[in-house]
Amino acid sequence: MQTGLAEQTTQRLILGLSEIEEVGKAIVSGQSSFNASSQTYLRIVLKTLQAAAGAILRFNPAESLLAVESSINIADASADEALVIPITPNEIGILLQCSPLDFSRPPSLLKPFLDEIQLQLRGLKATLWAPLKIHEEFLGVISLGEFADDSEEAKWIQELLNVLADHISVAIAHSRSQEDMRAAKFRLFMLSDTTAQIAKLLDTEQLEEEVVNHAVSLLDASAGCLMLINPITQQLEIRNPFAPGLQFPSDLESFSIPLDSDQRIHPTLSMLRAVATEGRTQIRNDQEAAALFGGKNLIAVPVFGREILGILVVFGKEGRAGVTLEFTDEDGILLEAFGTQVGVAIENARLYQEAIEKRRLQAEMEEAAQIQANLLPKAPPEIPGYEITGMSIPHHDGVGGDYYGYIQEPDGSWGLVIADVAGKGMQAALLMATLRAALLSEVAKQADLPTRAMALNALIRESSPLDKYATLVYARLHPATGKLTSLNAGHTFPLVIRQDGSLQRLEAGGLMIGMYPDEMIRQMSAEFEDETIQLYSGDTVIFFTDGVTETQNIHDEMYDEERLEELVKQLRDADASEICSEIYESTLEFQGEAQRFDDLTLMVLKKK
Repeated sequence: MQTGLAEQTTQRLILGLSEIEEVGKAIVSGQSSFNASSQTYLRIVLKTLQAAAGAILRFNPAESLLAVESSINIADASADEALVIPITPNEIGILLQCSPLDFSRPPSLLKPFLDEIQLQLRGLKATLWAPLKIHEEFLGVISLGEFADDSEEAKWIQELLNVLADHISVAIAHSRSQEDMRAAKFRLFMLSDTTAQIAKLLDTEQLEEEVVNHAVSLLDASAGCLMLINPITQQLEIRNPFAPGLQFPSDLESFSIPLDSDQRIHPTLSMLRAVATEGRTQIRNDQEAAALFGGKNLIAVPVFGREILGILVVFGKEGRAGVTLEFTDEDGILLEAFGTQVGVAIENARLYQEAIEKRRLQAEMEEAAQIQANLLPKAPPEIPGYEITGMSIPHHDGVGGDYYGYIQEPDGSWGLVIADVAGKGMQAALLMATLRAALLSEVAKQADLPTRAMALNALIRESSPLDKYATLVYARLHPATGKLTSLNAGHTFPLVIRQDGSLQRLEAGGLMIGMYPDEMIRQMSAEFEDETIQLYSGDTVIFFTDGVTETQNIHDEMYDEERLEELVKQLRDADASEICSEIYESTLEFQGEAQRFDDLTLMVLKKK
């Protein structure tokens, strides 16, 4: 009887192993996986061991859980494939020594564990467990129940189960290796696809948002943020955080971390700072770091461009049912690779935005230059008994803030104006246009020059930004009498060169136009004043902006007023056009190869 039973058992084992081998071949060839074949394995085991119910539970090391992979004849809803059993390393060690585990005689050390999961065991109809392992690496368990009532065969079951469990363990290990390879390939595919997607983004704000979303998805995390270095403040600043449920510490309430190591902050935040300053990846799965961010662990990698641009931080790696997992070195390598591509994408987006801004500024400069050109006189007026000419040369970018012009007054006199508007570009051009329009309006009112200046001051003050103002000289020439009445509002002093070579400066006036409100001007007793001089035959008046006297050479020396005065004394017998041209040529000769950083504007009036 014993011999016959042994032969039957051996035959069932051989048949079972043969069937397992066929299934294993499909797994090895890649035509199947253990997940797809686990039900077949379980059916073979139940048939071989003449058990009616069973389940295979695979171990998830990341989450320390046993989860049902497949089951047969387990009707209890609690034992479906969603059932999971937490298990500790100590409990795993005991299970590995119990081969197999008979629940009717459990080791005393496992009693607390079994008591805790007895409901699950009843659902599984489990009476016998065998560990699935490879070289003491725990892979899971096979759970069996409802055996045939044959006491003669019962003693064989544990031996048979061990043999079958070994074969199933090999299948699991091989399948897991394939799964790991597929997972690695999938991660690489995700990295490649994600990199391709962000490389197309040229809007920096959209790019920053997508970077965080992709980083969180790449590592199966719950939150993340990109922190970029502000080169001006030297702080790490949070950009577009994806942080549902993430609690930022009080140190980060301003959403920034100072890079200066002398500024004391929380040690974990110091770690984030070190990632940016030292360029080393940091993984924190410890409780201290988790407590700082609402219970979430974190991984932080540097974002490299031509230099470190900032850091990418991902929080709270999640597994099944929201279980927090530890970040691994593989996660670090993957996020580092992504961080490098992020750096390239950010620099490309910045360069693109800079190019757009450069084109915008260039278009603005061209428009401003056109506005300025339209404001300047096309030709000087013909005033009997006088020569008059002018020129304005903008600085190196082609758009300046200088202005000069001629305005005929209602009484037949001529207004000669030269101005220097603060700033450059479109704002300066618009302010210049506003100033010219206001001048024309005030001329029509025929008020005296101080009244006009106060009106201009109020208008410019109200219609322009507080940092915009203008210096100005307005001189009113009465051709018939040769009288010249002038007002200087903070401008360089015009030079009057008499026929005998003596010099006089037109200094009367007041403060710059638009710098101070009218009330403050009155409080300072700085009201505008004018002065009147008499021009005689051969006298010359030179109006100029500081671009003349502040012309610099390669030695950073200035042309200065003394040099200008000596030159105009020598030119007192020349006509107005020649004087204007000679002054300009003299500044060019002095400037040499140096670059001009300010406009140069001249206007010359000479009485014949």
